[in-house]
Amino acid sequence: MEFRYLPKDKISQLPKTAGIYAFKKGGGFLYIGKAANVRERVKSHFQRPAYRDNFFLNQISKIGYIKTDSQIKALLLEAELIKKYQPKYNIIWRDDKNYFYIGITKESFPRVFITHQPKETFNFIGPFVSGRKLKQALKELRKVYPFRTCKTLPKKPCFWYHLGQCPAPCLFKSRRIEAYDVSNIQGKDATGSMVTFINRKPEKNFYRRFKIKIPNQKFDGGANDIVMLKQVLSRRFNHPEWGLPDLILIDGGKAQLNAALSTTKVPAIALAKRRNELYVKNLEKPILLKALPREVFNLILQLRDEAHRFAKKYHHKLREIDLFQKF
Repeated sequence: MEFRYLPKDKISQLPKTAGIYAFKKGGGFLYIGKAANVRERVKSHFQRPAYRDNFFLNQISKIGYIKTDSQIKALLLEAELIKKYQPKYNIIWRDDKNYFYIGITKESFPRVFITHQPKETFNFIGPFVSGRKLKQALKELRKVYPFRTCKTLPKKPCFWYHLGQCPAPCLFKSRRIEAYDVSNIQGKDATGSMVTFINRKPEKNFYRRFKIKIPNQKFDGGANDIVMLKQVLSRRFNHPEWGLPDLILIDGGKAQLNAALSTTKVPAIALAKRRNELYVKNLEKPILLKALPREVFNLILQLRDEAHRFAKKYHHKLREIDLFQKF
């Protein structure tokens, strides 16, 4: 993105939108700033100058601007341009250790934080001038793109997960996980399975199987899969005496995950078979299972395969009973 320039006596022609402005003297940058309203912010430098403004106002020969779609984009672009052009009066007023940076750890579920000291051990964005405005920008950004902020993963999903602002990698540290699968052929002899792992090991005393009841209607694979899954989950969670899991794993994609989340308040994830994509609440796009730590990768596959095996076994048993009755 390039600056567009105006003489300093043409301030009235600046845009009244969010964006970046720059004061220049010849070919050099004096100062770069951001604003919710570029025209009004630039006017304020001249009409109500702060003490610092007096250092450079008389040196300005032209004013540059770049329009942005939002204040958050303006904040990020300001940091990028200050780093690129090193404007004289931005740099004089702050040495490197007083700038703010966004740190992003190099993990499967990155932690996002604010720091004064960028390091090679993590990715970073910056520098930023205002820590207060940076915190506010991250607060708004988190509502759209959930991210993790905790240094140590808690034992259960935190407040931010329930607000829809964290993908909750702590889900994978759960003590008790239940996995569900549905097995049928065109809706016939439909069965559901529930397998339980405690401390990463199968606990067969807590396994359950369900004979699914489908109303007499034309079978619609995709729609009926959701109906059958919701029936299994509703029946399971009508048994509080079985205890509650910390997490449930569903065989399927986003539709199956939404079905689970609408049926129970227990945290849920869903695994789509074709590409082993993991769907998690609060994340717009699925996570490739192979991108997760090896122990998590193995555990989720083991849960999925065990639930599938258990559902299929019961389905085959019901088919054998049907065949025997026909003869």
